[in-house]
Amino acid sequence: MDLTNLKILADFMPYILILGGIIAASWLFERTIKPLSWIIKIASFFGFIIGILLMITAAVVWPTPDVYTQYLLIATGLALILKPIKDIPWAALIASLIGGLCAGYVYLYIPLETVFGISSTWVYLIIFFVPALLVYLLFKFIEDLLRLVGAILASKPVSIMLGLICIVQGFLLLLNNSLFTILFG
Repeated sequence: MDLTNLKILADFMPYILILGGIIAASWLFERTIKPLSWIIKIASFFGFIIGILLMITAAVVWPTPDVYTQYLLIATGLALILKPIKDIPWAALIASLIGGLCAGYVYLYIPLETVFGISSTWVYLIIFFVPALLVYLLFKFIEDLLRLVGAILASKPVSIMLGLICIVQGFLLLLNNSLFTILFG
């Protein structure tokens, strides 16, 4: 992936951090700022897209020496991305797709009548289920790990903390400073 066209995101990193922080901490802002709660609900609707933007920005600014800001971009981006998609059964979807592709390939390119006296319908079902089960087992483990990370990062306390840290870091970057240089010297 050529990131040279996306270098402009590095210039807007403080603003992207502030926007991501506002969306990540939207639960807190929704409770405290009642007149603006409808704006915050609209902004949190776009959290997935802003999460992707945070991840892309982290990839663009990766070789810079401010590692903590990159980790903050990645953690907040993951929190915003995994929040809406953590409940989708990805393992079952991907396994069904792979099993269907395998059975479809055999059906189209290697037509079967009977195999060892077994009807072709049963053979196609076996050809569907074997790769589907193997893929399901692999992706179920990955899905459970992502669900765990998503549950931790999208929990209210962690999300609010990430959001507030993003907002503070964004404003400090606008002032040519960094929260992490203040904290860690």
